[in-house]
Amino acid sequence: MSKSDNANKTVPDGGHKSPPKPPSFTRNLNSGVQVPASGINAIHIDSAREMVKIHTRNRLPQTPPNPRFSIPTARNVSVKVSNDAIASMSSSFPKPTTNISVPAREHTGKCTNPQCAHCGSVIIPAPKSSFPIQDKPSITINDWSIYTIKRPILSSQELDDLEERFRFPLPEMIFGNNSVKLVNDKTKSIIEFNALDALDSIDKSSDLKVSYHQEWLEARRTNSLSTDSHDASAEKALKENGNIDLTKYTDLETIKNYDWTYSTNYKGSITNMEFAKTDEKFPIDRLLNPDPILFFDESILYEDELGDNGISMLSTKIRVMPTCLLLLCRLFLRIDNVIFRIRDTRVFVDFETNKVLREYKEQDGVYNDVLGKISGKVTSDPKSLLRDPNWVSQNIPVLKSELEAAQLTS
Repeated sequence: MSKSDNANKTVPDGGHKSPPKPPSFTRNLNSGVQVPASGINAIHIDSAREMVKIHTRNRLPQTPPNPRFSIPTARNVSVKVSNDAIASMSSSFPKPTTNISVPAREHTGKCTNPQCAHCGSVIIPAPKSSFPIQDKPSITINDWSIYTIKRPILSSQELDDLEERFRFPLPEMIFGNNSVKLVNDKTKSIIEFNALDALDSIDKSSDLKVSYHQEWLEARRTNSLSTDSHDASAEKALKENGNIDLTKYTDLETIKNYDWTYSTNYKGSITNMEFAKTDEKFPIDRLLNPDPILFFDESILYEDELGDNGISMLSTKIRVMPTCLLLLCRLFLRIDNVIFRIRDTRVFVDFETNKVLREYKEQDGVYNDVLGKISGKVTSDPKSLLRDPNWVSQNIPVLKSELEAAQLTS
């Protein structure tokens, strides 16, 4: 049988086999070469490979790493960073006269947060996991050593051990082992921020209430009175005077009065350091310089969702440059449909002069007023900005601001 007869052979469905169509080609506008019009061709594959090669090459350092940088091993190894290498990281940055060591000179235990061999910054979180799970990075610059610790939330046993210290309901999540500590090695002056000391400073009561507090009290009061049939005089008195003490009828047990919003005015735990009010201005201009960041870390100290009525969160954030550092401890409070509150403590340390500035600021804003400022700005999630502490702090008034200074001897 010839090829033409085979091509015209009848198929089971009653039709005829059509001769195979030759593949269609299109002309590449760049090379002029005809390539298949469909599917992945060799030119596309080569182009993709070249793009990956360019992307990978651009991610690598353009200059070889400075040999004076060295990554410490698992032992507690002190690393000296050259001043010339730090100064070269920023063209506008003057040559510092700092002495930098990673980990800190008095760091105890194993160092799991080495120094980057290219940029010189401390690697946080640690590139290798450890057990128990924790990060303990540290750095020394001149006379100052900076330590941070990050560990999981407190266990049930650890919370039970705090019952004697705190006789009120604690936040839902407490990172009681987290801390950030600034130590002057010569004067032994210390500024530390941790969750437990912050909880010690909260007020004994709060005037803030949830948006539906009146309805909740009425419901509790009605249910309690309906079951207390033997106390008719109490029901009569309650109807006559709605301002009497409701704790007898609402069955609410209170061990100790406390601020249920956990609005701490914590300014840090101070050792061997005295602050005095000053008329100086906070050095924002120095913080805006494009200086290399040698150390950056942030952590949460405690967090509570206030019974699904908002959030109360205390957090810390620190960044260390060759000549100074900035530490921020921020309380962010949002009670839905009621209020926004921010309480900031900023600490600035000048490594050259050993001068310490501490700024404390309080801000409050009505919930609906803040909500009205985002209309039309965000379409997909209009309330996403309400969860951003930085945006909220820029849109609520400042109620109180004070600046203090402490000069340490060199």
